[in-house]
Amino acid sequence: MERRTGIWFVGALGGVSTLVVAGIEALKAGLAGRTGLVTEAPDFEGMELVGFDDIVFGGHEIRGGDWVGSALEFARENGVLTPELLAGIHERLIEAGGHIRPGISLNCGEAVRRLAPLAAERDRRSLPEIVAALQADLRAFREKHRLDDVVVVNLMSAEPDVALPREFSYLESFLGLLHGDRRDLFPASVLYAFAAIDAGFPFVNFTSCAGSSVPALEELARRRGVPHAGRDGKTGETMVKTALAPMFVARNLRVLAWEGHNILGNRDGQVLDSPAHRQAKVRDKDGALRELLGDEKVHSGVRIDYVPSLGDWKTAWDFIHFEGFLGAKMSMQFIWQGCDSVLAAPLVIDLVRLAEFAHRAGEGGMMRHAACFFKAPYGVREHDFHAQMDVLREYAAGRRCRRSDVRVGLAAQFTCSQFPVSGSGERRTLQAPGTGNCASTPTRTNESER
Repeated sequence: MERRTGIWFVGALGGVSTLVVAGIEALKAGLAGRTGLVTEAPDFEGMELVGFDDIVFGGHEIRGGDWVGSALEFARENGVLTPELLAGIHERLIEAGGHIRPGISLNCGEAVRRLAPLAAERDRRSLPEIVAALQADLRAFREKHRLDDVVVVNLMSAEPDVALPREFSYLESFLGLLHGDRRDLFPASVLYAFAAIDAGFPFVNFTSCAGSSVPALEELARRRGVPHAGRDGKTGETMVKTALAPMFVARNLRVLAWEGHNILGNRDGQVLDSPAHRQAKVRDKDGALRELLGDEKVHSGVRIDYVPSLGDWKTAWDFIHFEGFLGAKMSMQFIWQGCDSVLAAPLVIDLVRLAEFAHRAGEGGMMRHAACFFKAPYGVREHDFHAQMDVLREYAAGRRCRRSDVRVGLAAQFTCSQFPVSGSGERRTLQAPGTGNCASTPTRTNESER
């Protein structure tokens, strides 16, 4: 299957974006293996996902530069990208760098302004003009490369955690604020998400920013038939937490305390050094754990500290204090050390491939089956990593069995997955797009859950 697809990054020159570009170009050149890519596992064979050779890149960025310079900087500070690999993809990086456009930094906070002190020219425009400019970039990218689809991926630095207005709950009132140019109410991530979804492009929010998480944009995504996924990529410590916590629950071992301490360098660490910017990240990391343990009395905490010398190499130390039989108190500790961008990049690639597939299959709205990739997944309260992976595999199995039905304009089949739905304290049947069992008859779509 040949289906040309563009990946459009918000935060095009960050570490994760750079490794996605370098990684895919290395795959095209035969210089890298496929370890770390979930969609290259046997469970996803036969799904007709977009091929690496059919992917091109572009993006928005508020800092100057290109992917050649960004890759060299990453290699110099963090390793991973070897001189041989960089030499093999040099010309490809030069070509890709021509598709980076100026971004916006509206309401992104002081920590981001310090990284890009000059206000972006676009920030001074009205909100409708900003959206029009962003959409013009996306459409020009699609037309220039004759793309079948463009998937927009938000990889921008964390925004300050602020309460969004209640008008964001409904599309009509959301649009009223937008056209009224209420600039004080719109974080850049929400504008990027709206621009993409309104233009008909899938949107992936891999950050702790609001992005497409607001109900008004879910309403828009359903109307436009556009899939979107988020929030806050689950790449390291939180992934381990959501794999381990169910073990304690299953063995009826009472967790008394769970403390996590994260240290990292890079620009993400620099931005997260600001309390306002790290608040959402800390909440997402802690919230998943508390949801799994289901014990209001548990003491839990998350710290994130900036250590410049570590660069992209993050270390997380977790201490778990728990109670067993006869009241015996015991403990477990683990240390997770990894290169943040190396862990995140393949998951971004997976999400792009799954989002393009869902769009091609006619699936609009939240990609609940992609919950395993996120700390705070849209529309889902189940945080058990293994249960989330089971749902993704079920989705893949159903789509493999009906891959002949995956055609542009055909509605997706739906069957049931047992996920608790956000905003509900009970476990009830959730219609997850495209899931299925080859041996069973797909259930009828429940419109209230679509």
